[in-house]
Amino acid sequence: MNKRTESAYLAKARHNLKNPVNAILGYSEMLIEDCEDENLNALVSDLVKLNKAGNDVLDAIDDNFDEKNLSENNKSIMDVARDTEIAIRTPLTTIIGYSELIIEDNDKIKLDNFYSDMEKIIQSGKQIELELKSIMQFKDHLEKGIKLKSFDNSEDYSMVEDVLSSIKPLNREDRDLVRTGTILAVDDNVNNTDILKKRLERLGNRVLTANNGKEGIDILSSNWQEVDLILLDIVMPEMNGFEVLRHVKGSKDLKSIPVIMISSMDDKDSIYRCIEMGADDYVTKPFDKEILNARISSSIERKQLRDKEKELIDEIKIERDKSEKLLLNILPKEIAKKLKNKEKNISKRHENITIIFTDLVNFTPQAKNLNADKVVRVLNELFKNFDDLTLKHGLEKIKTIGDSYFAAGGLTGNVQVAAKNTINLSKDMVKATNSLNDDTDFMDLQIRIGIHTGNVIAGIIGKNKFAYDLWGATVNFASRLETTCEPGKIQISEDTKVIIGEKLDLERRKDVKMKGIGIINTYYLNYT
Repeated sequence: MNKRTESAYLAKARHNLKNPVNAILGYSEMLIEDCEDENLNALVSDLVKLNKAGNDVLDAIDDNFDEKNLSENNKSIMDVARDTEIAIRTPLTTIIGYSELIIEDNDKIKLDNFYSDMEKIIQSGKQIELELKSIMQFKDHLEKGIKLKSFDNSEDYSMVEDVLSSIKPLNREDRDLVRTGTILAVDDNVNNTDILKKRLERLGNRVLTANNGKEGIDILSSNWQEVDLILLDIVMPEMNGFEVLRHVKGSKDLKSIPVIMISSMDDKDSIYRCIEMGADDYVTKPFDKEILNARISSSIERKQLRDKEKELIDEIKIERDKSEKLLLNILPKEIAKKLKNKEKNISKRHENITIIFTDLVNFTPQAKNLNADKVVRVLNELFKNFDDLTLKHGLEKIKTIGDSYFAAGGLTGNVQVAAKNTINLSKDMVKATNSLNDDTDFMDLQIRIGIHTGNVIAGIIGKNKFAYDLWGATVNFASRLETTCEPGKIQISEDTKVIIGEKLDLERRKDVKMKGIGIINTYYLNYT
């Protein structure tokens, strides 16, 4: 039997022996707690003896079924099994004997599962005896060349052969294929950090070292973005490893860095508290360097994958923000929210909405003599100004149609304030148009504007290139006010004048004929 196979069989034997021992300890501890709760003190005393005997068995298994015991004392697994059988003979007799006596002497205990748990302790004790016998028989038959699967009670051990055949042994290439990164090693022993540094750098890692907790924190404060893993001792001066761990996992910047605790402290309290605090792993000294390398490589790989995932999430967030910004550029905030929530048939009736239409007079005749670049540049510059002004005055741009601009006020907020803001917007639009004329020597633009207040229906239509639009007589009325307006003028309706409710500098127009509407009175707004 080669060393690797022998080591695997030893581990399996140790595992099989510990399972019933753990059952003895677990059931006895629960029975002790139950009896203490019911003040059954006499029973508690006997159960404590059972529990102590179980721990004695566990210690004997740990001591004998240790690889060093085989290698240093040149023993076989069968030798170890015999030594263990001798060592546990007395405590095992105590477990089985005391359990049987407790059942015989206490036939009226009313605790739930008391008798069934005691029977499980007895059966677990007997299972340990059978397991030791099986180990010795199995080893004897194995050395004689008898096929394991044909031997009674050896099926459990035959699985070891199947596992070993499916797991390739380590070779030089496997040891070299490790994930590397930047590692901070913190240990108060200079020799330990020096050895770690040399070993890990041979594998391609960059290694930073510190010889106390405070020094480690100082290094992290300036290098935390580069560090992929922290190897951390516990017992150190100035600031111990547990305090460093608490600092790292409590820091927004540092908490994502994996931490492997490397310590000579192997008590369960230390291990439990470190894992509870957020340590990714706990390795006791002395450690196997190849196992430590595997844990380091795995931790660095997970860290680098998390970093990559975070980068992708950040990129997705940037793109999502761009999409949201684009959506808000073409839709009101409320409508954009409904669209993101995948609502269908988005529509709403609004009352007292103030509509503004603008048109550039004689833009088309002037544009036909210019190249396309100049036409688009002029129109884009003007409408970008209009967009800024619309946003400034709290209105919603609905759309542009050629050289016409369509916006609405009152879709959100106070409708009277929105009507006043629309009037102020119209004045600023005239100023923006005149300013553009002053800056160009090849166009002379005049704007005409129509403003009307009334009820509308708003909603989204379309699928691919969907659009948010307004419908109703109010929209048509505002459009007619624009088309019947003189160049350079702002024409408003009676309804807009009424909703504003304050004196405006207006010029009344009587009996204005509008197609599809009839004869009405309107007003020109004086803005100069």
